Amino acid sequence: MFKKREKVERHLVITRQAADGIITWSKTHHPNEAILILQGRNTKDAIIVDGLVIPPFAQSGPFYSGFAVHDLPYTIPNVGTAHSHPSGSNRPSLEDLNHFSGYVSVIIAHPYEDETIGAYDRNGNMLEIKIVDSV
Repeated sequence: MFKKREKVERHLVITRQAADGIITWSKTHHPNEAILILQGRNTKDAIIVDGLVIPPFAQSGPFYSGFAVHDLPYTIPNVGTAHSHPSGSNRPSLEDLNHFSGYVSVIIAHPYEDETIGAYDRNGNMLEIKIVDSV
C-alpha cells in the first residue's frame, strides 16, 4: 500500500557568478562576518542557486551576522543564506543551525576561496557542491 521512499542524496548547484559574489562579499567585509540571501529553486535532488540578495538592514561583527526575516520582500525566491566565518572554519555553529533559514546554509571560511565553501542542510549534514557556469 505504501511505497518505500528512496533516500535521495541532495547537493548544491551554484553558478560561478553567485560563488564569486559570495567570495567577494566575504573578502569585502573581513574581519567581520558577511551575510547574503541565496536566490534560486529547490528540486528533488538539488538546491540550485543562481543569484544573491543583500539582506536589508543586515548587521554583522567579528562573530555574528544576521537580518530580520520580516524585512525581506515576499517576492524573493529565497532558498537559503550564505555567510562567512572569518575564524577559518566553514562548519556550522549551534547558533547557525538554530537560525537556519531555507533549504541550505552556505558557509565560507577565510581566506574565502572555492575550496573553503561548505554547504549544509538544516541538520548540519554537509552537501556536495557543484559550481557551474550557468543553470
